[in-house]
Amino acid sequence: MKKSLLATAFALSLALPSTAMANLYIGAGVYESDNDEVSTDDTVPAFFVGYNFIDTNIFMFSVEAGYYDLGDYSVSVNGNTASSEVEAVTLAGVAYLPIGPIFEVYAKAGVSSTSGDVTINGLKQDVDGEEAFGGVGASLDILDTIDVYVEYLVFDNEVESELVGAGVRFAF
Repeated sequence: MKKSLLATAFALSLALPSTAMANLYIGAGVYESDNDEVSTDDTVPAFFVGYNFIDTNIFMFSVEAGYYDLGDYSVSVNGNTASSEVEAVTLAGVAYLPIGPIFEVYAKAGVSSTSGDVTINGLKQDVDGEEAFGGVGASLDILDTIDVYVEYLVFDNEVESELVGAGVRFAF
């Protein structure tokens, strides 16, 4: 389902007329992932596609579909082992507030469909489900169609994943 959601979003973006393409954007980032189940960090990728429905000098709103790798972890303490592998496909609303001509802050909230597993001492538990996620960020316009961003995201899944990262966003 997750891959079909991203494939559908991509196919729709290709089918949009050129005037609608002006509001389309894609992006990718690198994040430091942390989860409460296993207290280690992992560096993970993220990819997203979005569409700006409102784009003014005082407020912007978009809808965004994304893929986030929430990390692969493995630890061993006193003979006990724990590991987890979790990923999420997301759909979110993003509200932007421009602060000057090249800087903006934003908040993101939506639903994530997570899949993965947690293994503790050989016992495997699925952590599949649909949960809320959200975050805040800031971006800087490098060129008219290229932004760099930093953001903090929290996924309300069974392993309580948190991501802090940076990336680039390309507008069409």
